[in-house]
Amino acid sequence: MKKATLIAVGAFAVLLVLVLATRERQVSVGVRKLAPSGLDVARVTRVELTGTHNATLLKEGDAWTVADPSRPETRYAANAARVQSALESLARLSGADFVTDRAERLAEYELDDAKGLKVRLHQEGGAPLELVLGKDGARNGGTYVREASGSLVFAHPAWLGGAWRKRVEDWRERRLVRAEASDITELTVRIGDAAPLTLKGGGSTEGWKLAEGTQAPEGFLFGAQEAERLARSVASLQAQDFLEGDAAAEAEKALAAGHDTVEARLKDGKSVVVKLERPSKPEQQDPVAVRIEGDAQVYRVSGVAAAALRKRLADFRERRLMRFEPEKVTRIKVQAGRDSPVVVAREAQGWTLVEPKKLPDGVRFDAAMVDSMLMRLRGIEATRVIEPSVPDKAAGLASPTALVELSLDGAPAQTLRLGKEAPSDSTAQKERYARTSLDALTYAVAEGPTLDFLSRGVGLFTRSAQAGGLGAGALQGLESLPPEVRRQLEAQLGAAR
Repeated sequence: MKKATLIAVGAFAVLLVLVLATRERQVSVGVRKLAPSGLDVARVTRVELTGTHNATLLKEGDAWTVADPSRPETRYAANAARVQSALESLARLSGADFVTDRAERLAEYELDDAKGLKVRLHQEGGAPLELVLGKDGARNGGTYVREASGSLVFAHPAWLGGAWRKRVEDWRERRLVRAEASDITELTVRIGDAAPLTLKGGGSTEGWKLAEGTQAPEGFLFGAQEAERLARSVASLQAQDFLEGDAAAEAEKALAAGHDTVEARLKDGKSVVVKLERPSKPEQQDPVAVRIEGDAQVYRVSGVAAAALRKRLADFRERRLMRFEPEKVTRIKVQAGRDSPVVVAREAQGWTLVEPKKLPDGVRFDAAMVDSMLMRLRGIEATRVIEPSVPDKAAGLASPTALVELSLDGAPAQTLRLGKEAPSDSTAQKERYARTSLDALTYAVAEGPTLDFLSRGVGLFTRSAQAGGLGAGALQGLESLPPEVRRQLEAQLGAAR
């Protein structure tokens, strides 16, 4: 081999070694990454938002507060979960895709001073990280982002606009009571000129009960679940709005003129007192002003939330329309409208179908469904008591749209009747008149779940013969579905065998 060739080969080998030794470093040089210094969400102690939205978030212990930068001395409790979610939305900074380095295109991506949202993140033990958030709907489905100190545009994979473009009010904690329903041990309700009503025993093994000495009408049966509902309503009360200036002054005047009160005593001995503005037209459930004792802020809550707190003794009446022990039921009769009744009876060998005498082809009686049906019956609740009581004929109860009769061992029989549609100011659901043999009151029940259930007739206790071969428990839970849907599912499951 010629000397020149040897020299050339040697030089090539040296160059190859150099390329291999420096390849990774040379490839890495010039790779454009967003925020190479990184972000540790756990170390963020302060967030400053400027530009299209202005707010300052400050971590104090495990809690966050928020303030308007123009009034930094006025701080409000912030929704910690909302702040945490926003911070975590930035966690994938290193995964952002480079888009362009052309500064003249910043306006196109809404990353200029006019439309960009600046987010300055202060991290414990580290230098601040300042980003500008731009237009949502980037090519990777996320949001266009740049570092405030440069003009390189990246497409962050998360949709950041919804997490960060918020007013001070949007960051604020809207939950007004810092307690869980299980923390409430006593409730006292003061409505209008009525005597205070006190409920005790929340969070205990004995459960809720009326305070000793409460004067209740003869035959009144207290519903502990109604007291539990009130406790949950107090614990979940949220502000719809934060009132300031003239609106707050007007609300204060209305509260001073007259208000209703709900006081919740907690396990730690502290009390939370909620003061509710009295609405001029309660039936319309308009929003009302609210104050929490010891809190200078005036809030506005929805009329629905206020109505859930404004309770009288009658509202704590037991609303379950049938009350029995399933093992004591000996006979069940269900009839919807003019349909033939369906009757089952408990015999020595177990539940048997009495009526109809003959089932349709392909349908079999399933005794196991009786217990499920009884549990559904025990769960039927009135949505409200209708006062004054409505006569049977006017309520359509003389010829009911649905009838249930239960015979009980060692106890009087119980009946439940559903009648005509009951007029209601609420558009949320249709209601029907209802009456039970347990008292003489007229109730309203939700039409859909109750009437649909009782109108299933023989379907309450039967399955298709085809479904019977799918194995024990294969269709558990289908009995709660509408008949047509249930039949379709049973047919599909049978075809799949």
